[in-house]
Amino acid sequence: MSTTATSTQQHAQAPSRPPPQWRRPHPSQAKVHRHRPQTQSDEEHVYVLTLRLSPALHDTLNDLRTRYFPPERLKVPAHLTLFHALPHSELPSVVDTLESVAARTRPFKVATGEAFKLGKAGVAIAPGEGTSEGAHVHAELRERWSRWLSKQDAKAFKAHWTVQNKVEDEEKVEQTFGEVQRWTKEVGARGEADGLVLWRYNYGRWEFERDFAFGAEAGGRRGGANDAATAGTATATTKNPEEVDEWPALGR
Repeated sequence: MSTTATSTQQHAQAPSRPPPQWRRPHPSQAKVHRHRPQTQSDEEHVYVLTLRLSPALHDTLNDLRTRYFPPERLKVPAHLTLFHALPHSELPSVVDTLESVAARTRPFKVATGEAFKLGKAGVAIAPGEGTSEGAHVHAELRERWSRWLSKQDAKAFKAHWTVQNKVEDEEKVEQTFGEVQRWTKEVGARGEADGLVLWRYNYGRWEFERDFAFGAEAGGRRGGANDAATAGTATATTKNPEEVDEWPALGR
């Protein structure tokens, strides 16, 4: 058998490996992998958890994001992220916990607050109402998952809506900041958080997995073809516009 044929056969028979972004790094690279769950497994998938917002609030923020975000990077709708990288190996316990916590959580009001700059390259809006309730949900989940959360997810709750990011033109960022700042002071938006949404992050895609209604006795619904729209956001594809491309740090 030729060397080429042997090489091809060995390649075809090689065991499958996790995606490159989830292979365990060399210790010297550990600081780069602050988004990796602290599990003993090479995670095939991770999951993003966001607040489910009422359509009027979500649509308003998504319109702003569509207006100001670089179009070539606009792959993910507006969102308030609670956790960025929940491990697939812990999915059954994650689902059980989310069902339990969501069932005991009442819907709460959420409103836009002040605009602020993301360094020199972007603009974001902080929630002006609902932060204490969101922080309470986040803290309860963080306590239950503390042994394996990534370094990023182990931090305190600081969610915000990113309106613009990765813009090199500082004058354009300043202009956006001025316009968004006026909007937050003169107009703003209000709505409600009525649940949680779990997304599977798969090679840059956010795929709707399941949602969990606050106060629902039966927990969340399994994702389907039309469920992503009812979750307040749409299924999205991204090359991760706000962090290093191979990491699912999409909370900004």
